[in-house]
Amino acid sequence: MNELRMYVEHLFEGRVLTKESIELKEEIYGNLVARYEDYIAGGMSEAEALEKTKASFTSIEDVFRESGEAEGSNAEEGAAAAGASEGGAARWNAGATHAAPGAAQAPGADSMGYTAETAQMPRPEGAPVPPDGVGGGAGASQTATGAGSAAKKPRKVWPFVLGCVVAVLVLLAIVATAVFGFIRDADVGEPSSTAQTITQGNSSTTDSNQGAENGQGGGNAGDGAIQDYYDLDDQREYEATKQVDEAIAAHSVDTLKNYTGNSLPDQGFFEHLPLGMYVSSTGAEQGSNASCSVQYAGVSDDIDGDAIDRALVYNAVAAFSVYPELQTVNFTVQDADDTAHDANVYSFNRDTLEHAFDNASGGAITQLNSSLYESQESWDQVRDYVTRNHFYDRQTDLAEIDD
Repeated sequence: MNELRMYVEHLFEGRVLTKESIELKEEIYGNLVARYEDYIAGGMSEAEALEKTKASFTSIEDVFRESGEAEGSNAEEGAAAAGASEGGAARWNAGATHAAPGAAQAPGADSMGYTAETAQMPRPEGAPVPPDGVGGGAGASQTATGAGSAAKKPRKVWPFVLGCVVAVLVLLAIVATAVFGFIRDADVGEPSSTAQTITQGNSSTTDSNQGAENGQGGGNAGDGAIQDYYDLDDQREYEATKQVDEAIAAHSVDTLKNYTGNSLPDQGFFEHLPLGMYVSSTGAEQGSNASCSVQYAGVSDDIDGDAIDRALVYNAVAAFSVYPELQTVNFTVQDADDTAHDANVYSFNRDTLEHAFDNASGGAITQLNSSLYESQESWDQVRDYVTRNHFYDRQTDLAEIDD
């Protein structure tokens, strides 16, 4: 849904967009949408599910801090283990040093009491009895043990530390591989969650929502949840983008059927499509390579660029479906603050779009014609393909004409 899209965009404000950060942003966005849908499936209201989803992830800094803490924890474990080994070795050597003086005092058993006490310990059965006058016995054995202990070296710590480092590197490699595979699988062919959510919630909307169809729908359309932002620019962008996506989702097949049978589209046709309020002029050329041109002027700068791309692809598909003789649709999009020289120009070709639908639908849709809007359900399927990230992004890239 668009509220979550804008929320994730807000989290990444002020950061340089690299390939990695874009992938991370899409991953976070996909996870939040999945969490939101789980809450809805669990019986939670849409507004409550939205708030709870946003509360589960409040800052992008948490991701980077988690990574830093994991590395710091591994380093601390290694240092602690090293300290424990060195401390144990020191105490062990100290014990050996203490034992050595006891061995030196063995001949004077009565002076310290240590050797005498040792000599009184029971001797194992069958052990040889030392000759009289020899003070070796157990005291000598204790001395030999102390001397042997003193000769031992402390255990080396570096193999343990090295093992920990290798284990951490292997774990990071496994996690990175899993994340990359998830992002790659999720990126191709997935619907734009904003458009998908709105489409599912408004598939039964009819011409009673004509204002929304013209890109002028109120903020209470769609799922009814209104997102508030502290930043006024973000709030305006959210509301303007939401109106365009709702216009796509609410557009009814009845509007298309009203224009069936005409040879080429006129200005009224495009005024009843998304972005219709910005149509300033149209033109058409008949013939074997029939074409039409549409000028959109004063387009709000607050509308997100992806929403404009979705609307343009949707409008081109609608035009090709209603007018079978039409081969090319040209769009000129001029933002409110831009001059005519700065306007973006797109040229959509029937063959290119039909080939894209053939690939996306696995051969289910091979031609753009009136059969696609015979029922609301069949047109909803077309709309679903149009609003998929990979689909509309690829088609606008192919259609855009560089200066």
